[in-house]
Amino acid sequence: MSNIGDFMKGVDGSLGVGRGGGPLPGTSVQEPVVNQAFDFWVQFNKAAADGAAATATADTWFWSNPYDFTCYLQSAIAVATTGTLTASNTDYATITIKTNDGIGGATAVGLSALTQVTGTNSWATNQPRDFGVVTGAGIAIPAKGGLWFNIAKTGTGVVVPISSYFVRIRRGEY
Repeated sequence: MSNIGDFMKGVDGSLGVGRGGGPLPGTSVQEPVVNQAFDFWVQFNKAAADGAAATATADTWFWSNPYDFTCYLQSAIAVATTGTLTASNTDYATITIKTNDGIGGATAVGLSALTQVTGTNSWATNQPRDFGVVTGAGIAIPAKGGLWFNIAKTGTGVVVPISSYFVRIRRGEY
């Protein structure tokens, strides 16, 4: 356990155990509310709309963990800053935030959003949309590990507009 993990447990004890903030991403373990004090946000800006509905985005690096301990993905939101997106259950985009180990390993999906009616639904300019799927196996970002942005398309796809992505990350260990 790292010093930050010990500190988090100590602070949680002083605030009262059992004040849960819901389950930890990808688990059924209830998180202590104090964990939220250790969250920070990382932003990725998609600077251009897709050239065509079928245009995918390969894994694109946007952040590396500078700490000497593992951090964990918690959630993310997407905001179309210019333009809109019309949801479709047959022609859609899968937007993922992936992690890697920082030593050449493959990326793993941590968070994803589907631009389907049953997913994020349609996007209006400047209206946030939650990433709905957390994949427990891909939430850990070890020291020097990275975050990656990816868009895959299904059917004929959909144009993902200029948009910003805000990723909530937690320092520490579980």
